[in-house]
Amino acid sequence: MKKHKDSHLDHALTEAQIDHIMKLFADRESFFIKTIELPADLGTVPCGLYGPTMGDPPIGEDEADLAPRGSRAWNSRLVARPPRQVRQITVIAGPHEETCTTCNGELIHLGFAPAKDPFTNGGVVGCDHCNSTGKLKYDCILYTAFGGPPAPQEPGDPGCKDPEASARFWRNHAIAK
Repeated sequence: MKKHKDSHLDHALTEAQIDHIMKLFADRESFFIKTIELPADLGTVPCGLYGPTMGDPPIGEDEADLAPRGSRAWNSRLVARPPRQVRQITVIAGPHEETCTTCNGELIHLGFAPAKDPFTNGGVVGCDHCNSTGKLKYDCILYTAFGGPPAPQEPGDPGCKDPEASARFWRNHAIAK
């Protein structure tokens, strides 16, 4: 697993906590969701989840509001409570592909090699970064890490794979404002 510029790391984890999970999962090479307990010497992280999964009573309609959260285009079920500190971290990671910023898949022309030079293919070489595919592929990057247990994607999330199960979960849960 590698940390990447697209890793979503805005959940108030310290560098020491991020380093810990990077070392712990360094050998991972495919998609995974794993929840771990932080060692006591690494402290705690905030967790905004409220509801039965956290040992709370269900969050009723009278206590929750639907409102946008962060830069998301959909509404989240929010509750006017502060995040609580936990030692549990959920890590989500997996494959990633992006456009090669070095060549965009185009051959690189050296412009100085003679056309008959067998070592330079007539002055044209491929991109060493992406093997001239135009894509950089990673087996496993850190997507996100956050305090608390995993929760289903929210029903309004366009990527939600099971909106029915999501709606059942979020009917009784909410996230701290």
